[in-house]
Amino acid sequence: MSRKTLISTFATRAFVVVALATTALTPLSLVRAAEPAFQVRTIDTAKGVDFAHNHSDIPPDPAVRFGKLPNGMTYVIMKNATPPGTGSLRLRFNAGSMMESDKQLGLAHFLEHMAFNGSKNVPEGEMIKILQRHGLEFGPDTNAYTNFDETVYQLDLPKAAAEDIDTGLFLLREAAGNLLIETKAVDDERGVILGEERARATPAMNNYKKWSSTTFPGQKYADRFPIGTPEIIKTAPRESFVDYYNAFYRPEQATLVAVGDFDVDAVEARIKAKFSDWTPAVPGAIRLTDFGAYKPKGVVTVDTYSEPGLRDGMTMTWAKPTRETYQTWGSASDDFIDMVRTAILNERFERQAKLPQTAFAAAGVGHDDMKYTAEVTQLSVTPKPGQAEAAFEQAYSLLRQFELYGASQPELDRVLANFDAGFKSAMQGAATRNTRDLADAIAGSIHEGQVFTSPQQDYGFFLGLKPKITLALVNAGVAPLFAGDGPVIWRSAETLGDFDKAAITASYEKVKAAQFQAAAADATKPWPYTDFGTPAAIVKREEIADLGIVQLTYANGVKATLKSTKFKEDEIGISIRFAGGLDSLSPAARPPVFQASAHGLSEGGLGQLTATEIKDSLNGRIYGIDFDIGEDSTTLRGGTTREDFALQMQVLMAFTTDSAYRADAWERLKAFVPNYYTSLASTPGGVFQMNADRVLHSNDSRFGIPSQTDFLATTNDQIRALIDTQLKSQPVEITIVGDVTEDQAKAQIAATFATLKPRTALPEPTDSDTVKFPATGLNQVFQHGGREDQGLTYFAFPTGDFFADTKRARGLEVLADVLSLRLTDEVREKQALAYSPNASSFASNAFTGYGYVSIAAEVKPEDSQPFAEALKTIVTDIKANPIGEDELLRARKPVLDRLENQWKTNGYWSQVLPGTMSDPRRLEAIRSRRNQLMTTSAADLQKLAVTYLDLSKMLTIQVKPAAKAQ
Repeated sequence: MSRKTLISTFATRAFVVVALATTALTPLSLVRAAEPAFQVRTIDTAKGVDFAHNHSDIPPDPAVRFGKLPNGMTYVIMKNATPPGTGSLRLRFNAGSMMESDKQLGLAHFLEHMAFNGSKNVPEGEMIKILQRHGLEFGPDTNAYTNFDETVYQLDLPKAAAEDIDTGLFLLREAAGNLLIETKAVDDERGVILGEERARATPAMNNYKKWSSTTFPGQKYADRFPIGTPEIIKTAPRESFVDYYNAFYRPEQATLVAVGDFDVDAVEARIKAKFSDWTPAVPGAIRLTDFGAYKPKGVVTVDTYSEPGLRDGMTMTWAKPTRETYQTWGSASDDFIDMVRTAILNERFERQAKLPQTAFAAAGVGHDDMKYTAEVTQLSVTPKPGQAEAAFEQAYSLLRQFELYGASQPELDRVLANFDAGFKSAMQGAATRNTRDLADAIAGSIHEGQVFTSPQQDYGFFLGLKPKITLALVNAGVAPLFAGDGPVIWRSAETLGDFDKAAITASYEKVKAAQFQAAAADATKPWPYTDFGTPAAIVKREEIADLGIVQLTYANGVKATLKSTKFKEDEIGISIRFAGGLDSLSPAARPPVFQASAHGLSEGGLGQLTATEIKDSLNGRIYGIDFDIGEDSTTLRGGTTREDFALQMQVLMAFTTDSAYRADAWERLKAFVPNYYTSLASTPGGVFQMNADRVLHSNDSRFGIPSQTDFLATTNDQIRALIDTQLKSQPVEITIVGDVTEDQAKAQIAATFATLKPRTALPEPTDSDTVKFPATGLNQVFQHGGREDQGLTYFAFPTGDFFADTKRARGLEVLADVLSLRLTDEVREKQALAYSPNASSFASNAFTGYGYVSIAAEVKPEDSQPFAEALKTIVTDIKANPIGEDELLRARKPVLDRLENQWKTNGYWSQVLPGTMSDPRRLEAIRSRRNQLMTTSAADLQKLAVTYLDLSKMLTIQVKPAAKAQ
């Protein structure tokens, strides 16, 4: 669903609380209240694309240049230097799958593929190679997507020099109006598209299609899914492609976005020079689409869908006709206050879900605008196993209570405080926003008819509007959220059991007729974890100038690596690394590693506060808590701002020393388990995920996903014992990266981890370093419950660990990239066996002698053998013939350019610096990586291939449909 709301609330692995969408407003709207209301302008699709601010009383971000060529093509240019020297280009077309005719289902997406398959000035197969020579890797840097109402081409340039910008614009210009769409190229690509269709054909997708046709009958959204239909993908003639291309790939329907570290005037001149000669292939008016009329539902509609492999879930959807208008002060304010309302209700759902007597594992409400289709409010409910009826009634009762009585003042205050923190944080980091994210955000604002504004404008808008968001105003608008058509009540599951249509209808009527009282207010406890004792002194300080880091050793044994940066303003990442991890566990003991990783820590709360109380206590603060068990360490991570740095360190220290592991949190997690395993078993990728890691490690119990029975049999005490052994016993190494000084970091370490008692690493079990690549059972077959034409084939060759030979490990990385190029060319483009074949290399940092090169693709079961033969041919050729310089360049340059840009990000240093004090070899690995990649020659790769790509040692894993797995 596309969103037409001002703010998106989300939690990432680094930051928890609120983040902002890129469209918001300035406080000027509030001082203009006495003026006449601005006339709402409807988006006129017959006139092509235009900028929302041309039809709105909202001013755009003054740092952004907006323009339109005489041919009608719009463009947006913004200078941004994070990371320095990079750039991002987006070419967006106001055309997606809903614009297709009945004979073109899937061709909008198919055309997206054809943009890489031959144009007037670029032979078939050369576009991707050109991009690779400029450092762009197919997938991460070169991509495109098609949805219901737009198609977007994406180029992320690791270098934004004039030559690179020119090449990017040239290739986008080819896609815009110079595609050849030759019959042979179309026929060659059909198998790739069918492979993508197979990969997407999951029970969840089937359920969504059925729900859409029930909820929006007669509208294009219900039967215009972007992937299309296999029949048309197989048979559509060239003329159908050309018709769509000529009708919708025209300048008035296109917007070019350019963001990066470049001169805006120069880029604007290049855009004008490259695109001004573009004219519609078929002159005349823009082709308009009949999206279908919205049909009122009137009364409640109840329907169900069941299929093997489908997760158990329920939705209630209230809908009304959509409004296709440009964003204004008034609409933005209305949208924001609706977001406040739903945020309050979702907070209630979250609190209720944490209570042991609650029948639903999760529930939430969203309010969205589905373009050209409907404006909807939807309640989603995930029931605990066997409790669908009670879950539905409890969730709908909570919604009804909110609908009748609204929010309380404490609830409103908490939500507004969270929004305030998010707006403020975004404003403080405005100067160092990520170029790729900005390009996507600008393209998104065009899609939504929104004005693109700056974080400073956003925060000003919020501060100006906040005093007007009274409890009375919020509560007055709650009922209208659920006043649309319907609702449409939908139940989906593998089996419906007794909770069928009749039972759902009875439950709905029961709740609808029930009497409710207003919710009681929750008291907020203060944050108690502020004093941890007397700190130990620093006994050693070492500055490592070439890497820009300082390393500290404390008298209690705690070690710390500090890297102060200005890569991202007001961003600080913290990693607390505890020695041990998988390498400290005995496989014979069958430790519940996967279960412990899934459990994490935050839901179990702290000794003095439950998870809900923590959230209330730290309301409006920016902090994170992420838990991971790695090969040789267990890690707690968090991300924060300068203002909340001290709090973040307190949170990490509190979870280190006083994690509570409340049993009700573990039981709630287990409620999600049946749905999780049901979903995994229904697709080749899910079955592979369940089994491959354990096979690759010779059935070592520390790796892979346990059976559902084993997961559910795991006790909370077992989880506590495993994690506590790591957090409370093992030596500690801290890494702090970001916008923080050394003195500030020292002060917060002294207040927290420097107060710990000295620790000595626990002795490792004698069998802990026995991880081996399998030497027997090299042909493994597993079965899935999905479509009979779905399958996955995976190959792996044993290599070695990382530190035994770092040059070898880097060379194997490049070799895997070469394999990926060959697989794309042979398996995808020439034979059309798979949508996305790929190769990768893994070398363990902890387990002696362990590593592998792997190759994988989702292929039809009958294509598993042709895929294997293609791989063998590729491997044989690489062994026999050194690769050419151009292929080596195309494999290596994207890696090198990405590495150069990674050095300019906090995320990279937060990833590579942990463990460098415990194992100084890691520092040299950071230093040597670029040179080792640069000096890997074609001869080196050939030698590595001869040494390690031994077909007699190759592991094969196949996932086939149940009927064919035998």
